[in-house]
Amino acid sequence: MKLYEKIRKIRKEKKLSMVGLHNRLKEIFGNKALRYNTLYRIEKGLRDARVSSLLQICTGLGISLKELKEGTDEETSNLVDIISKRDKIAQYVYSPKAKAELLTTEKQPFLSLRLVLEPGGKTNIEQDPLELGRFEKWVYGLRGKTTCTIANTKYVLKKDDALCFESTLPHYFENNTPKRAVCLIIQNPKHL
Repeated sequence: MKLYEKIRKIRKEKKLSMVGLHNRLKEIFGNKALRYNTLYRIEKGLRDARVSSLLQICTGLGISLKELKEGTDEETSNLVDIISKRDKIAQYVYSPKAKAELLTTEKQPFLSLRLVLEPGGKTNIEQDPLELGRFEKWVYGLRGKTTCTIANTKYVLKKDDALCFESTLPHYFENNTPKRAVCLIIQNPKHL
């Protein structure tokens, strides 16, 4: 059993929801408590937990770190992941003129995409859930001009321009030019 699976199992055995566990951590640790989205990512196995995070979770569950680790696999993770062009992880097609290629694997705590917009291409409106915490997107122009609309305000991103914003705001990307536009998008923390 993986460590994150055991956290979930113990939490359910104690009849605690994830929100209930998070509320307990806030009562105990105040503003030093783990953020809800960090707790969520740890329990889903999307993020390796630091010892300090595990100690908080153990305190909230009323168990020791030794009890938590008993019967779990020692998870080993590669320190380096090389992802080449031939390693297709996933692709999301908004339309024939707008496609995003996923550049990171499940192991990374952030999301990285290569967005390709043909002339007239446009993504759907996206908005990360505010109730899960703070999400940020960083967008870097690789080619052409991409119009980024964030909360009804338009920003034009050219090659080598960068833009950072809270992705809990409604946003979308489009190409209003006659040439292909390509940009790199990094989101932290990861949310699909």
